[in-house]
Amino acid sequence: MKKVREELPDIRERLAALEEKLNCRYFSLKEIPDAVTWAERGNISIHENYHTRRRQSYHVISGSKEAIEAFCRLVGISTDNIRASEYYRFWHVNWVP
Repeated sequence: MKKVREELPDIRERLAALEEKLNCRYFSLKEIPDAVTWAERGNISIHENYHTRRRQSYHVISGSKEAIEAFCRLVGISTDNIRASEYYRFWHVNWVP
């Protein structure tokens, strides 16, 4: 039997509250180049990220480690999960709300 993957939760309401505290913005998969540019400027970019077909998450990126640490603390992600990108000038973490 084929396993059906769950859809990601709609995070717009949560992001609206976070936008007041942090300079974060949601980007669609088509807008990832814009998300990278936004993140490299020290802002926080969020877009859908697929680990596998069964496990989905959001990818959170920022050129500012302090900004992404603040984001992690507000949404309950361990700051130990933050990683530096090998190819871009930003930090990143996966988020499963």
